[in-house]
Amino acid sequence: MKNIILSFAFLSIFSLKEESDLKCEDFHIGKFELVNKSNNRKYILERKQKSQTEESFDLKTGKNLGSKRVYNVKWINDCEYILLIDTLKSRFDETDIYINSNGGLKCKIVKIKNNSATITTSFEGNSVESVISKIN
Repeated sequence: MKNIILSFAFLSIFSLKEESDLKCEDFHIGKFELVNKSNNRKYILERKQKSQTEESFDLKTGKNLGSKRVYNVKWINDCEYILLIDTLKSRFDETDIYINSNGGLKCKIVKIKNNSATITTSFEGNSVESVISKIN
């Protein structure tokens, strides 16, 4: 019984250490997944230091729902950044132009747990919270 309790304590401490190992900089570069059940889509994001590509897939069929979108990423600090659609590398519409001309989407990493980051994305006083998980 004593060994079981010690094993559990060790695993708990190890799990807490794992959660605190990742920091905002770990989400600057890499491959991430975002699942949005409200619109039945999964997004795969590939981020380099100053750019991000995004592909969307249907959650049920896994089918790709269109061409890649490319964003320019401007880091404000380690946990905050701005996304602007790259109009040279992506299809865009009037909404994208409007967002770009008004400062872009402001994103803030507000929580990190395990391999996931909770991000608040804001534009014109409206915000949406999403979770991205590091897959590479």
